[in-house]
Amino acid sequence: MDLRSKGSAAVFVLLGIFALSKYSEAQNLCSTAGGVPVIFVSENNTVGAVVTTLNAEAGVNPTITSQNPADLFSLNGRNLIADTVLDYEIFDPNTPYEVNVACTKSGFPTTTLNLKIVVEDVNDNPPEFAPSQYTLNIDELLKVDTSVGLITANDPDKNDRLYYQLDSPEGYFALEANFNPNILVKTLLDYDKIKQVTMMLYAQDTPIASTAKVSHTATSTIVVNIKDIDNRPPWFQPCTEYEFDTSKICVSSGYEGNVILNEQATGPLTLKPGPLLAIDGDNGINEAIGYAFLTGNDGDFFQIDPVSGDITMKKPVDKAAPIVLTVMAHQRDNADQFATTTVILNVLITSKFPPTFVEPSYEGFISEDADVDSLVLESKTSNKPLRVKATDQDFSDGYNPNLRFEVVDNTDFSITPEGYILMAKAVSSGTLNLEMKVVDTTNGESSVATLAVEVTPGVTTTTPGTTIMTSSIKTTETTDSTTNTKLTDITSTATATATATATATVTSPTSPPDAVTTTPSSTGGQQENTGEFSSTDMVALGCSLAVVIILCLVCIGLLMHRIKGHNDDWKKISQAGIYRSKLDGGSKEGVQYNNEAFQHDLDSGSVKDLAADLENKLESGLKPQEKVTTSIVFPTTSSTPPDSSSLAGSESADSEKEVKPILTKERRNEEGYKAVWFKEDIDPNTKEDVVIIPDSSEVDEEHEGDDDTDEDEDNLRTDMDSDDEERLTSDL
Repeated sequence: MDLRSKGSAAVFVLLGIFALSKYSEAQNLCSTAGGVPVIFVSENNTVGAVVTTLNAEAGVNPTITSQNPADLFSLNGRNLIADTVLDYEIFDPNTPYEVNVACTKSGFPTTTLNLKIVVEDVNDNPPEFAPSQYTLNIDELLKVDTSVGLITANDPDKNDRLYYQLDSPEGYFALEANFNPNILVKTLLDYDKIKQVTMMLYAQDTPIASTAKVSHTATSTIVVNIKDIDNRPPWFQPCTEYEFDTSKICVSSGYEGNVILNEQATGPLTLKPGPLLAIDGDNGINEAIGYAFLTGNDGDFFQIDPVSGDITMKKPVDKAAPIVLTVMAHQRDNADQFATTTVILNVLITSKFPPTFVEPSYEGFISEDADVDSLVLESKTSNKPLRVKATDQDFSDGYNPNLRFEVVDNTDFSITPEGYILMAKAVSSGTLNLEMKVVDTTNGESSVATLAVEVTPGVTTTTPGTTIMTSSIKTTETTDSTTNTKLTDITSTATATATATATATVTSPTSPPDAVTTTPSSTGGQQENTGEFSSTDMVALGCSLAVVIILCLVCIGLLMHRIKGHNDDWKKISQAGIYRSKLDGGSKEGVQYNNEAFQHDLDSGSVKDLAADLENKLESGLKPQEKVTTSIVFPTTSSTPPDSSSLAGSESADSEKEVKPILTKERRNEEGYKAVWFKEDIDPNTKEDVVIIPDSSEVDEEHEGDDDTDEDEDNLRTDMDSDDEERLTSDL
C-alpha cells in the first residue's frame, strides 16, 4: 500500500474511534458514583435514607425496573433511597440485594444499571450464653492447670470478637486466656475442705479495657462440684487426724480390754476407748468395711465378726499373760485399702473383794496461799499431811500393792501413790467437795470415798528458814600468858557456832520421801516447808560452815606453834647444860650464870623468863667501872677450828672493852657489842634470852692448858653445828 493509501486508512480509523466514543456516551446515560456497581450500606438505617446518587446528563430519566427482594428501595430523582430498615442479622452476605435501574433520553438508547447492595454489620446485639448456668463435676486433688471445661458465648453480631473474664473465689480456677474461656484448676481441691465452688463468667464484645462507645456484656453462673476419690484407707475410731503435704492420715492409739482367767465371757468384749470400729477415710465414698485377725490369736481363744468387728470368746483363756491381737480393717470391694490396729486383752485373776477406803469420807485443810504441789493437812492446827488409805480383803494383811488413787472429775487436786493429797493448781478459799476412787490395776475393781477440802485464806504451810548466828573471833597474839585463854575462847566460840547452826526437823515415819514436813515457827510467824530452802538459806549455811572450818584451822595452827616453840626452848636448855658439862663436868669458878629459871620445867614460858632474870642480875650485879670478860658461844658453820690469831685478837679486845649484851633481830658490827640472834621474832624490849657469861681468863686457861677440854669443846661445837646452822639459815 502506498503512502496515500496509508493516510486514508488512518483517517478512517480515527473517524471510527470518534464515532465509537460518541456511541458509548450515548449508551451510558447514567452511572453510579465512582462507577462502582456495589454499594455498601449500614444496617439499622432510617427509612428514606439515601443509599446512593446516580450520575446522569440533563434530560435523562432513571427508573427502577426490578429489585430483589422487592420493595426495599426506590428512586427519588436521581437518589436511590431505602424504604425499610435494613438488618444485617437477616441479610445473607453471599446474596447481596439487587436493584436494576433504566436511564432513558430522547434520541438515545436506554441505559440499564445493575446495582448490588450489601448491608454492613453494626454492633447492636449483646453476646449470649446458651444456658444461664453451667454445672461442672470434677474429682478432688486434680493437678494444677488441668482443664475442667470450655464455656463460650454467642454474639449475633457475627463480626464481633468476644472477650471473657472469670470471677473465681480464692483463686481456685482461672481462664487459659481472656479470649479463650478454657477453665483450668489453679489449686489442689480437697473434698474434706471444699465440696463446691460457684463462679461467674463474663463475655464482652469489646476488649475489657476498651473505650468503645458501644459495648455489650453477657454473664453466666458456673457451679463446680468437687467429688471425693478413693485415696484413703479405713480409719479406726477414735483417731487423731494429721496432715502431711496434701495427704491426711488418722492415727488410732489402739484398744484395751479385760478377760478373766479360765472364764469365758458371753457377748462382745468391752473395749476402751469404745467398741472396735473403722470407717472409710474417704467419707464422701463411705465404702463398706470388713474386719479380720492378723496375729495374736494363736490359741484360737477369740473370733471377730467380719462385718461389725465385735470380738467374742470361743473358749476360756488358760494363761495369765496379756494377749495382743492385731486387727485389720479393709474395704470389702478393694482389699488394697486397709489399716491395722492392736487390741490388748489383760488376763485378770478372779478377785472376791474390791479395794475399799479405810474411811468413807475424809476432810483436809490447805491455805489458798500455798504453792502448787503443797500437801493437804489433816487439820488447821496440825502440820501433819492428810493421807488416805485403802485395804483389800483379798490380801491377808489388807495391803494390795497394785492400787491406784485418783480424784474423779477434778483437776484442782491429785493423789500420790502413797495416798497424799496434792494441790495441782491455785484455788480460791472455800470448801471443795471431791470424790476419790481407788482402783485395783490388775482387775479394774474400784470403790469411792468423799473428800472435803477446806481452802483457808492467808494460812501457809511452811516453816521459816533457820538463822545462823556467828561471832567474830580475835586471833591477835599478845603475850604467851594469854595463849591458853585464847584457845579456850576459840574452842567455845566454835562450839557455840556449831550449836547455833544445828536445826532439828521432825518427820513422820510414815511420810514418803517426797513429803514435806512442816514445823511451827519459833517466832510465831508463818510456817514454811522444811524440805525447801531458798538460795539465801543455802548461802548462809555455806558461809557458816566456812567460818567453822577457818576457826578449826586457826586452832590447829596455834597448837602446832606452841608445841614447836616449847620444843625449841627445851632444846636450848639442853644445849646449855651439855656445854657446861663439857667445860669441866660441872660449874667453873668465874662463870656467872643463874639456874633459877630452870626449876619450872613444865612451864612453857620458863626459858624466856630465865633469859630475862639472868640479864637483870647481870645489869644489877656489875658495876659500870668493872670489866667483865664475856664469852658468848656461837655455833660454827664448819668443823675446821678457828684461827688462833683471830681468837687472840678477840680475847685481847674483850679484855680491854666492856661488853654490852643486846638482843636484836639484826647483826650489829659496832665495837663493844655482841648480839645473840634468835630464830623467833620477839620484841627486843623484852630482852628475853639464854646467855652464858663465863670468865674470859678461865676460858683462856682452859683453851691453853687443857687440850682435852678444847677437843671436847670442838666436838660439842661440831655436834651443835648442823642444828644451829639450820636455825640460822631459816632465820635469814
